[in-house]
Amino acid sequence: MIRFISLYYRSIGSCLSISFLLFFNSNCFSQKIVSTQKTNEEIFLARIKQFNEFLDRFNYKTDFNGNQVDSVFKRKMPRGKFLNSIFDLKDKRILSGVDSYSKSYIDLKSAFIDEVLAGGRKINKYSPNIIAEARSRIVYKNAPQTISIFLSQEIIGENKVKWVILDVKGDIMNFLKADTAYVRFIPPTSNETDFINLKRALEDSDHLQYYASRDFRFDPVSVFFYCINSKLIRFEYVEQVIYHILDIPGWCIKVRDFNRNELNSGWLISDVGKNSLDRISYLKTLK
Repeated sequence: MIRFISLYYRSIGSCLSISFLLFFNSNCFSQKIVSTQKTNEEIFLARIKQFNEFLDRFNYKTDFNGNQVDSVFKRKMPRGKFLNSIFDLKDKRILSGVDSYSKSYIDLKSAFIDEVLAGGRKINKYSPNIIAEARSRIVYKNAPQTISIFLSQEIIGENKVKWVILDVKGDIMNFLKADTAYVRFIPPTSNETDFINLKRALEDSDHLQYYASRDFRFDPVSVFFYCINSKLIRFEYVEQVIYHILDIPGWCIKVRDFNRNELNSGWLISDVGKNSLDRISYLKTLK
């Protein structure tokens, strides 16, 4: 029975390889998608089911069936076409005839693929420049809200790695307001009155940062940890995960899960753009 199942899925995998080759060879550079009916088995095997599987395909390590890329596969499916297959091929920016069509994005995408090919670029599986954005549902003051928790991988010891929280963003983190009048400060003679105006300063809760030193840096992770610890925030669940990958010099790609019953599904590149920032500076640009 086990041998029969193995032969069955091997047969399905062979048919899938042929289907994929026909599918992408005819559509890689035209941006159109063939609406051919596929079996659930073919779609299941074709779907990029895990993020690590996405990395293996990006790095041209495994084929559509999870087998090692060999010389036969390389002749039939060059890396450029294979890279194109792990983009979201239903992105309206690459579909002609729709309002969102963008020739500039298509050119940017092609430039990215060309640069990856020319430099033989690969993504390091344990790179600290892989940032996972976990869009999460929380409850704050009995009201549900969505925040983004950004994590990256950190190597600890030999052959050990863990995910760590880099940043937290959301409306609840934007409670400090800007002082456009520049009137918020503790006067230089305050010590002569035993800092009696310190009470007034600390009651100005929306602008507390203006009473701190110039070296003060707001730390949303510490605030988030305090709110969790003091039960001000209750974490519920992760709604969606988006990966921001800065591992290719000069570029940033975003990868997310497309849950649809098609060959082009699972973890796919949803966006690509130029980037010259390190990961911390990049995070500061995100809202």
